[in-house]
Amino acid sequence: MINPDRIGHVVLKIRDLKRSQQFYTEVLGLELMFEMPGMAFLASHRRDHHELALMEVGAGAPAPTGSQVGLSHVAFRLADEAELIKAYRELKERQVPISFTVHHGITKSVYFLDPDGNQLEVYCDVAPQDRPKIPNDYMGMDRLDFAPDDPSLADAIKSMPTGIGPSRQS
Repeated sequence: MINPDRIGHVVLKIRDLKRSQQFYTEVLGLELMFEMPGMAFLASHRRDHHELALMEVGAGAPAPTGSQVGLSHVAFRLADEAELIKAYRELKERQVPISFTVHHGITKSVYFLDPDGNQLEVYCDVAPQDRPKIPNDYMGMDRLDFAPDDPSLADAIKSMPTGIGPSRQS
């Protein structure tokens, strides 16, 4: 049996390297660690050689859809709820499309789309003593209190006939 220490990195296929690199560095605050033709390697807090790589596949690449097999989303953990609220406000100010917000029980999360329609999540953990009383510690569906105008997970599920995925095509 293979026993990984942790997930090392994720590679996302994107249409335009410059545009995506700008989004991931300016909106999400990732640092460019290395760049080569057609690829950029990014990390948070310079912890690793990279946690995320962007691979340019060209302007004609189709957008991800909610029903295709493959990656659903990439999640970025934040320190606490204050950082999550700050991130939410930043996304709104930059007019980044919000897919939905949700209090999962174990986390509070904001799901949103990058310029290519890849779904991303920023979240903070909820302390065990602060978790809502739901059937188990996972998968609460209510929207976050600070995001009353955005859909909840339950709303997103209702609007997607084939499951959770990006809510718009790029």
